[in-house]
Amino acid sequence: MNRLYGMKIGMLLGLLSVPSINFAHHAWASVFDMSTVTEFQGEITRLMWRNPHVRFTIKTAEGMLLDIETNSLSILRRMDVTPDLLAEGDLVSVAGNLARNGDNEMWINNILLSDGRELVTRPGIAPHWSDEHLGSGEYWLAGADGNAGSSAEDLGLFRVWSTRFNGPGRYMFLDKYPFTEIAEATVSAFNPLLERPLAECAPKGMPWIMQQPYPVEFTRDQDKIFFHIEEYDLVRTIHMNRTTNENASHSLLGYSVGHWEGEDLVVSTRSVDWPYFDATGIPQSREAAYIERFALSNDGNELNYTITVTDPINFTEPVTLNKQWVWKPGETVEPYECTNY
Repeated sequence: MNRLYGMKIGMLLGLLSVPSINFAHHAWASVFDMSTVTEFQGEITRLMWRNPHVRFTIKTAEGMLLDIETNSLSILRRMDVTPDLLAEGDLVSVAGNLARNGDNEMWINNILLSDGRELVTRPGIAPHWSDEHLGSGEYWLAGADGNAGSSAEDLGLFRVWSTRFNGPGRYMFLDKYPFTEIAEATVSAFNPLLERPLAECAPKGMPWIMQQPYPVEFTRDQDKIFFHIEEYDLVRTIHMNRTTNENASHSLLGYSVGHWEGEDLVVSTRSVDWPYFDATGIPQSREAAYIERFALSNDGNELNYTITVTDPINFTEPVTLNKQWVWKPGETVEPYECTNY
């Protein structure tokens, strides 16, 4: 039988029982204390069901207002978590991680609804109060659908690709980098509680945007290939009829030229105007250059991605990152529709 609890602090280990989901690579690990889980009970006084993260405020019996943040609408709707499950005025319990700076803010993965059902809001996270829960992580944890009935080898690159949360390359960034002295000093001084590179609906630039977990799609029109990114509704343009991207105007995603090497798409990108390499405060200069390779697996069900970044101002040698997408027939790139809280 589910029960509503009062405030309780417990170790995070039991809750975060999913291999390959590494919070160390995510900015929230710096903003929220992921080492402990805290419970609160309260009435929902404000609710925003939107991207980049679903957020709501609860008021406890003691009158404290607590701002709650959980996963994105894009993740939740693919977990069959629907807006009708929460409403202003509902009495709920939440279990999650408090802000490190002492503010009344909290990141949660588990919600106990007023009717006793538990809602899990992150793929692969264990229930906190009950063995049964709402919120299926099957979409995000499953591999490619190899029994879809189509010949994946014949489809090529031009389709929708999805991220697998517990698969290889979910987090493409590294634990250690060959920093220059300038980059080392910048990273040491970075304070994610103050700087927060992602301010609500401000989109990410290259190469950080390539790690986003939502579906992506390749389309083409004559001499251009378009890479559609669900997060922030971004579209990268890859020019296939040019051999250089020097002297291009700087922009968030830079200027890309591409060519085919067999069935692999190889892309060269320069002129990126985005100061952050990733969520941990690693700096990125306007002189950074990127070489990307998109390569299909032999069976056509997986898309392997490699990006090599050369930025002599911040790295003493080129840095290579890897990611993988999987093919799930019928998936689409949905409107992101980000709204500030």
